[in-house]
Amino acid sequence: MDKLDKLKMASSSFGERLKTGGAQMSRIVSSKMKEILQAPTPESKMVDEATLETMEEPNWGLNLRICALINSEEFNGTEVVKAIKKKMLGKSPVSQGLSLDLLETCTSNCDKVFSEVASEKVLDDMMKLIDDPKTDHENRVKAMQLIRAWGESEDLMYLPVFHQTYLSLKTRTLPSGLPDGNMPPMQHPLETYMDQDPLSPPESYPMPDTGLHHSENATYNGYAGKSVEEKRESLAVTRNTLDLFSSILNSEDDQKPAKNELTDSMLENCKQSLPVIQGIVESTVDDEGLLFEALSIHDELQQIISRYQQMEDPLVPGGTEPKHGGAGGREPDASGVKGGSSLVQVQNQSETERTEVSKVESGSDNLRSVLLESGGVEGGAKERLDAH
Repeated sequence: MDKLDKLKMASSSFGERLKTGGAQMSRIVSSKMKEILQAPTPESKMVDEATLETMEEPNWGLNLRICALINSEEFNGTEVVKAIKKKMLGKSPVSQGLSLDLLETCTSNCDKVFSEVASEKVLDDMMKLIDDPKTDHENRVKAMQLIRAWGESEDLMYLPVFHQTYLSLKTRTLPSGLPDGNMPPMQHPLETYMDQDPLSPPESYPMPDTGLHHSENATYNGYAGKSVEEKRESLAVTRNTLDLFSSILNSEDDQKPAKNELTDSMLENCKQSLPVIQGIVESTVDDEGLLFEALSIHDELQQIISRYQQMEDPLVPGGTEPKHGGAGGREPDASGVKGGSSLVQVQNQSETERTEVSKVESGSDNLRSVLLESGGVEGGAKERLDAH
């Protein structure tokens, strides 16, 4: 083979490599240009607003608004997850942390988002974030704790990717520390960090504590400046929680709620929503429809909490009547009452039920009394409130 043939073969091989490389580069550039030129969607705009790197802490009101729009199907859940994923893969540590907060809020309040997280391979990107030595330490821990919580949840077993990712995460080690001292200069098992206590939520988390140390004035002031739209979104989120919790209780075959992570979470959400709805009621003075919707939801919250407690408390052995009556239609077991007839059991149960109903009505009456004394309702609205 002469030099000319060798030169032709080399030229042909180089041309093939150049052609292949050019095709790959063309696909990459085309994909990037499509991403750049694509008009921003309403979902991506709001996600961008919720993850601005100039923010010092999450905007919980905006995060909940995104959840409400997803639940009302005004927002496409897939587009929201895609936008969150894009921000999570960005270079700003602040935006990464805020995107993880938003992702946690959406998965906690929107039923369908977990499927979108799985289909969009968000877990793979979270693993990349964890493996990247340049990732902020708090963001890494937050991502690990989310994966752990999802992986340990029995309610997500229908999506195996969450548990599989968690098992994979447990076998890994943290990347070596960086020179700036943000991380230890040696490798550590991820379980060392995954077993840490969860990061404390900021003081501005939207669900305030239900303890009695919060004054009514503090609750009122927290919602006096909210717009009608924001209040309606809060009511919509609470309504979704109520409907879901009610469907769970109605589906119990043995008329006793199953004690699991989902029911515990639903019960806690309902308890935390009580002061939120009370704040909306007390701060609404010019929207009669919003006022009565909030009052109705407040009553339903108290009733479903009472109902759950009545269904949960079993008959105490030895003949002592339970703390709560059988609101779900469950009658006390006659075998557990010494020398007591079924009539006595029913009478005791009815008396307990009346006590629980009285508590619910008392809570609502107290709220209405505060509202009427504050002068926030006038004319026909006051008459309707009295009738309610």
